[in-house]
Amino acid sequence: MPNFRALAPIALAAAAVVSIPSFLLAAPPSVPDLTQKIDAAAAKLLADPAAAGLSIAIARNNEIIFAKAYGKADVEVAVAATPDSIFRIGSVTKQFTAAAIMRLVEQGKINLDAEIQVYLPDFPKKQWPVTIRQILTHTSGIWSYTDDDKFMERDASLELTPTELIACFSEKPLDFEPGTQWNYSNSAYYLLGSVIEKVSAKPYAAFVQDEFFTPLKLTHTRYESNSDIIPGRAQGYSFKDGKLANDKSIGADVPGAAGSLLSTATDLCNWEIALSSGKVVSPESYTQMTTPITAGEKPTNYGFGLQINEWEGRKRISHGGGIFGFNSMLLTLPADEKNPDTITVAVLSNSERINSGRFADTVTRYALGLEVFQPKDLDLSESDLARFSGEYAFEGIPLEIRLFARDGKLWAQATGQSESRLLYQGNNEFRPTFDTNVKFVFPAANADSFVLHQRGEITAKRKK
Repeated sequence: MPNFRALAPIALAAAAVVSIPSFLLAAPPSVPDLTQKIDAAAAKLLADPAAAGLSIAIARNNEIIFAKAYGKADVEVAVAATPDSIFRIGSVTKQFTAAAIMRLVEQGKINLDAEIQVYLPDFPKKQWPVTIRQILTHTSGIWSYTDDDKFMERDASLELTPTELIACFSEKPLDFEPGTQWNYSNSAYYLLGSVIEKVSAKPYAAFVQDEFFTPLKLTHTRYESNSDIIPGRAQGYSFKDGKLANDKSIGADVPGAAGSLLSTATDLCNWEIALSSGKVVSPESYTQMTTPITAGEKPTNYGFGLQINEWEGRKRISHGGGIFGFNSMLLTLPADEKNPDTITVAVLSNSERINSGRFADTVTRYALGLEVFQPKDLDLSESDLARFSGEYAFEGIPLEIRLFARDGKLWAQATGQSESRLLYQGNNEFRPTFDTNVKFVFPAANADSFVLHQRGEITAKRKK
């Protein structure tokens, strides 16, 4: 079930990996060469029967150098996707919400360390106080209403008011003492929308339109509506019984400030350019947004509405989104001492099964002139299969994973997730078929632990 964020087979808040591959010095390709590579990769991706359409944009040094769409915006009436096709962006919305909070902080209207009841006095007091800063960083402990499968199946299609939606989770106790742990919460960001409305005396949709979309000329970005005629709006698709199906309906205000925005890949790149260059919030506020917080004593990869980690030896600022019928990714690699170019990439898909984040990695490699990794699938001996098999628990997060042998290959299944085959690369390294950019690396000496490299590093140890 989409949860207003990137759909990842293993979702982790982990410390970043630091490595500097030598191939980072590769020269960026010309735009024609880049276009040729992306065209070929998109055609291969759209051959998947679960695919409908894609929209892709790339900016280099704050200038759009590539904007193109592929496939269908609407399969039923055979409408081709274009760069102006408007997609749901799910949790990419959260950075807009965080920026709105920071703009109000700059105006002296919000105190990040104030308790939420200062702005929403009717929200019930909990066993511990909860601050705006903790809500922004997913360290509040507020239970996420999208974790309720019955609600998502039965009630998500209703046009609920904020009062009705908040009532779905307001009486729940906190999952943990605020500030001590990290756990993604759509409820938290929904509440931030109500805070913005209370402080600004405007509906959330009007605030982001007036403060961001109109002045920044993001003409294809807006708040969702199930009644408005929205030119260029793409239809979203799920995949059922081996064929495309129209996505499940969702109330326009159910995601709210956690995931109700619509946009294009080009608008998202232009948004990121504006956000990082001081046109949305001050440089000081942007620094806060892009600084990973610590939950208790554990580092995370999350700031305010943005994930921060390292990718191929470079700092990466990003957020994905998954929502009925759609998933999305917006990322930027800031320039640094070794890399003079800032690269921003947006990938939008109107197919739940097509992973925009994974394809964005491919597009980013092309934009940097890097080769796309081609995994091996080496054989394993029976003794090696036995050595790697077992149950492992990740450090610092409530997630376990089982590795097991089947038909001479190693497979993995994490808590509550589907099975995935692991491709052996040699030297105790595996790549899962769900995303061959992810690595499972065992120490040479034994198989009592391994390090998962997935937008960061986290260790899993064999259970005793």
